[in-house]
Order: sequence, then C-alpha cells, then structure tokens
Amino acid sequence: MGEKRAHASESESDSESDKQLTHTDSESNRQLTHTDSEEDGSDNDSMGSNEIVNVDFEFFDPQPIDFHAMKRMFEGSFGDDSDQFNTSALVDLILSQPSIGSTVKMDDDSDPYAFMTALSTRRDSEPIKQVCEYLVRKAGPKAQTLSELLDKHHVGLLFSERVINMPPQVVVPMLRMLMTELEKEDGFDFEYFVLVCSMYSEVPADDGAKACEMDVFVHAEEEFIEEFAHITFDF
Repeated sequence: MGEKRAHASESESDSESDKQLTHTDSESNRQLTHTDSEEDGSDNDSMGSNEIVNVDFEFFDPQPIDFHAMKRMFEGSFGDDSDQFNTSALVDLILSQPSIGSTVKMDDDSDPYAFMTALSTRRDSEPIKQVCEYLVRKAGPKAQTLSELLDKHHVGLLFSERVINMPPQVVVPMLRMLMTELEKEDGFDFEYFVLVCSMYSEVPADDGAKACEMDVFVHAEEEFIEEFAHITFDF
C-alpha cells in the first residue's frame, strides 16, 4: 500500500546530512557511471554469461525540454493527489530558476531520469500556495505546527524525484550541488526544508494473516534524512 511521509527539517540539519552522506561518493564532478549486469540469453552460452553495460549519466541545469518528463515524475509521485495542485505550473516555476537544482540525463537532448531542486514558500505563486495548503490539510494533528512553521519561517520545498530504476548514488552529488547553489543565490536562505517522501506500508493479506508493521521508503536515502526532521507526518 502506498503512502506519503512529509519531513520538515532545519536547513542546518540538511547540510549536516549532506556532509555525512558524502562518504558514499568519491567525486564531486558532474558525471556518474552506472554499471548494469544482465544475463545473456544467447543459445551459444548455456552457462548464462553476464554482459556489462556502462551507462554515463551527466548533470544538467533544468531546461524547458525537461518539462514533460518532470511533470510525469511529479504526477507519478503524488498519484491521485496530483490533481490537487497545478503540476504544470509547478514545473514551470522550477524551469524559471535554472541556476537552482539539477537533472540527470544521458545527454542534453534526452529526458531526465532524476531531478532535484527547491522552491521558496515566500514566492508569490499559486502553485506554491496550493502545495502548502495541501500539506497542511494532510498534516492531521501536526497541521497547526506545520502552518506556523510555514508562516513564520523561510521554508524551501525540496523536490527529489527519479525513475524507479535510477541508482540512488545520484542523490549525493545532486544534494551537494543544490546546497552550494542555494548559498550562492539571493532569496534562498532557507531556515527549513519540507520533503514529501513516498513509502510502502505492508497491509494484512486477504487470508487474514498478520502483516509485519514496517514502512519502507521508496527512496532509501530518505530514511536517513528522517533522522534530522523537526516534524514528520504520514498520509
């Protein structure tokens, strides 16, 4: 069963999590190689040899050509709830600030396989307002706390999306680059970040067997980020 978990974390904590995550990444350049192994189905090799496929991914600034792929990732992440805010306008906002955030692609003209960026809640924009109102509605008992946090502090909406088979190793350099970009640009001095995470929850089987009470993050790195959250809530 799919569900969401929202984290509101202080920006200093996110910076610290970035520092602790970097031990898994040996370089800070803008290229990453992913190796994929698959079984060769050739009749000439009954032993089933492994074929190594090297795929080079590169990091790019968000571009207009990325619009449709980014919108699909948004809609896939939020599911049925994606119709509660204007995802097209949200993507347009991301594309309007190309110096903030990055995408992961094979080349400049291909669709992105992942992207990460942050939007300011102080931006006078209808889609930003829609997202904030949506999160407050979903916060349940934490609604007042979240509403006060959004009203009294400069909050960044952190978006980190990728296709399901994209290796998680891309997250560390994207997060590092994003934090550097936020420090350089005016108007992005966030006190907190809000991150919506997709999760799986095990439910009882049809035969009445008891399910293990365990939530699983779709993006494994978000379990680590949760440790630094000021508030969390599920919906």
